[in-house]
Amino acid sequence: MRSSMYKKLLSTLAFCLVTVPFAFAQSGTLTGEVVDDRNDEPLPGVNIFIEELQRGAATNFDGEFTIQNIPYGTYTVRVSFVGFRTLNQEVAISSSEQSVQFRIEEDLVGLGELIVTGQGDGVQRGRLSTTVTTISARQLERVPTVQLDQILQANLANSQVRMSSGAPGTASLLRGRGVVSAVTSTTPVIYIDGVRVDNTSGVSLSEPTGGAQSSAIADIPVENIERIEYVSGGAATTQFGSDAANGVIQIFTKRGVQGATQFRFQSTIGSEVGTTDFLKYDETGDILFEPGLVQEYRLSASGGTEDYTYSFSGSMRGNEGFTPHTGQVRHNLRTTLSAKLAESTRYTGSFGFTSSEYSRDWNANSSASAFGFLEGGEAGDVSSMGESELNDLSEFVHGFLDEVDNSEKIKRFQTSHNLDFNILPVDGLTANAVVGLDYRNSKQDFYYTNAFQIARGFAPVGTTDLGFMSEVSRDFLGLTLEGNVRYETSFGDFSSITNVGGQLFRNDDRQYRLEGDEIPDGTTSVNNAAETTAENFRRTVVNYGLYALENFGYQDTYFIELGVRADQNTAFGSEVNTQIYPKIGLIYNVSNESFFEDNIPSDWISTFRIRGNYGLAGNFPTPFSNEVLASLNPFLGAGSLEFGTPGDVNLKPEKTETYEIGADLSFLNDRINFSATYFTSETSDALFDAPFARSTGLGAALQNLGVIENSGLELSSSFQVISTRDASVSLRASYNTLESVVADNGNSAPFAVGGFSFLGAFVDEGFPVGYFRGNNPVFDDSGNMIDVIPNDDLGNALPTAFGNLGINADYKNFSLTVTADYQVGAQGVNVDEVLRFFSGLQDDRIPEASLGESFFDLAGVWVEDTDFLKVRLIGLNYRIPSEYYSGFARGITIGFSVSNALNFYSSTFDPEVTGAGIAGVGTTPQGGVGVGGFGFGTYSPPREFLGRVTIDF
Repeated sequence: MRSSMYKKLLSTLAFCLVTVPFAFAQSGTLTGEVVDDRNDEPLPGVNIFIEELQRGAATNFDGEFTIQNIPYGTYTVRVSFVGFRTLNQEVAISSSEQSVQFRIEEDLVGLGELIVTGQGDGVQRGRLSTTVTTISARQLERVPTVQLDQILQANLANSQVRMSSGAPGTASLLRGRGVVSAVTSTTPVIYIDGVRVDNTSGVSLSEPTGGAQSSAIADIPVENIERIEYVSGGAATTQFGSDAANGVIQIFTKRGVQGATQFRFQSTIGSEVGTTDFLKYDETGDILFEPGLVQEYRLSASGGTEDYTYSFSGSMRGNEGFTPHTGQVRHNLRTTLSAKLAESTRYTGSFGFTSSEYSRDWNANSSASAFGFLEGGEAGDVSSMGESELNDLSEFVHGFLDEVDNSEKIKRFQTSHNLDFNILPVDGLTANAVVGLDYRNSKQDFYYTNAFQIARGFAPVGTTDLGFMSEVSRDFLGLTLEGNVRYETSFGDFSSITNVGGQLFRNDDRQYRLEGDEIPDGTTSVNNAAETTAENFRRTVVNYGLYALENFGYQDTYFIELGVRADQNTAFGSEVNTQIYPKIGLIYNVSNESFFEDNIPSDWISTFRIRGNYGLAGNFPTPFSNEVLASLNPFLGAGSLEFGTPGDVNLKPEKTETYEIGADLSFLNDRINFSATYFTSETSDALFDAPFARSTGLGAALQNLGVIENSGLELSSSFQVISTRDASVSLRASYNTLESVVADNGNSAPFAVGGFSFLGAFVDEGFPVGYFRGNNPVFDDSGNMIDVIPNDDLGNALPTAFGNLGINADYKNFSLTVTADYQVGAQGVNVDEVLRFFSGLQDDRIPEASLGESFFDLAGVWVEDTDFLKVRLIGLNYRIPSEYYSGFARGITIGFSVSNALNFYSSTFDPEVTGAGIAGVGTTPQGGVGVGGFGFGTYSPPREFLGRVTIDF
């Protein structure tokens, strides 16, 4: 009896132990979907986050999501997606399964968008005092390009992206707020998934191809990109240290979408044709240009669960080029994996591989340049030739081009590994660690045969020992290490976001050139050359620093940003202490004030925000310039010592101090938006490669001597003209002014950064960096040259104003995209006209009475205004209704686009393609300043007519 009672008691206790916790801690599942409030379309990849539990999920391709094991209760659910307003909504979980639909609106102002660049981790744009441009996946899909610089060109309102050549894989000029340095590139720092990558345009050792140098930017894969963020300097780039004065570009790849694996296949086919708009002679295009086939195939996949997601993409692109001797083959692979390692730890890794092969023509007045041969006048006035003579000329040109080769092969691997931690039990405390690599190998092959020498008339028939070949290889390895801790909290009306972290970047650069002279035809080995030479280039740079950032808010109306970075770099002199870069920013959201809300209807003025900031960023000096070095050179079979780098133990980075003040204003429920920013920047301790006095026996040396000032007004606007369920039309436009001047040259003599002896690009006090200087002739009414103004200011390549224009229009299943950009107030040098003058061809700008004058005195004649408006892209897409392929695919879209569609210009040459051909100007040797300005025997970017089909499975 007693035993039976004990058994019943134990059974009852066991039942209670099992059932009571469930009675007090019941849990349910939250399911639902997220749709676009305008047209009810489901949105994939939207983040659903439960604030109280620090847990979340993402929508699948059908806009659906599931979050399990949620204890009963009421929670704040945050719904966020790039390009849409963040939605915070309370949801009560009181049953085993709760379903809800979230409707989110497009964020035309973008103040609720989460921004990483400028604060170290995600923070709402409305809390930032700096201008940040974002390019979303939606925008990327509307721009059918394969190069990063082309994407930026179509979408950056406050920066210039100028193609320096129409040859594939060549460098572009990227410039934001003027030229802040006289010795370093204007290219921003570039990150992919938190890892700094090589952004070099032009390297120390490269083939002598007339200036169309290769670019590390051109082969950065654009596959699988989720979004791009760009900040242009000042307070936004302080945390990135001693090489971020030109701004920062951050690229984020897709992390996959929860749900069953979804595939996308895209096929593109079309034609590339040479642009004839800027040719002096139409016959040049007839001889050289022929349409080339372009084809590309892309496959991507995405899927996963709440615990892990994955994304993959691969592509193959072939381009026959628009001349018989240009073209490219390119293969890209990229994958991203994200997995929950523990309840408080998530790992994300991305891997990218690119293989590119380019073949290119020579540029400028190289003996192997067919374009320069025809346009530069060496072939004579081809416009006066008859059909038979032109046929002979065409046969001659293609004959010598068959005897030369200029090719490049590139292999690039990038990887990023990221760990995110929620540091429990402290709510709002998180940590992040990143480690990654960027490895790039490039190999250039260059040769011409004896037959080429004979064909060009440089050697007699029968020559067998004047062939030439060279190989140039470059290995770049970049390492990134970064860690930070973030604490986000709110108390009453106050909120705070604190970031503390450290970064280390290490770049190893190895370059080798091997040349062989006097080689017989048919060999590809330098071992068969009668004479060989070799040279190499080695550079290792380490940059490391610590930063602390604070973003403090009150009532979502007032915000203050504070930050500081302490930085060191191996390029600094031995006497240079740790460099300090502070920043401060203030934001006032006037439209959040009660007096504003009570008196001004939101459908009149939706948003009014005032912001201002101060920040310091830097550019570190060329490595080893601080060392006193001797130069060892061969002489009569032995070594000889000469003065090398004079060195400066006090050499330090130049620092760019930026002040900004701006406002953001939107009307009619954000359908009309304006943003205005005035900035002024001053680069102190500016590095000048200034010459010493001749009596010292020393050449030029890098010194902290000068001051460079830039200022301007940045205006951008967008207009939602139509917004209905079936149709939408939006317009955008930007206008930017720029004033740039060397305010102080440190008592150094003017020095050239490129150009020619009779017309150069100079640095001097009172003028922009790289202004054109040369003799300027004065003619009387009869055409006689009566005077010459020596070393006159002939203009500069920096525009006084520039901007872009765009339209996005959608009607039911149709979408139209048009992009354009423009500049005014800049000048350029028509070097091709100079070459034609050398060849004795008539130049209408030189009066007949002065044709016999020295070209040294005629320099000013060949400087022209380079105003232009270029329509970069016209694209039309059509989404086929699902009833035509139901059961076969989830979606099918067809599209057609024209790139580089229309050109309107003031000059007699392409005003954009002014960076190649001149050492020190445009795309310069490694790390050098680039301002462009010299149009020199270079193809314009070609037109592409492309059709594409996209199928989602």
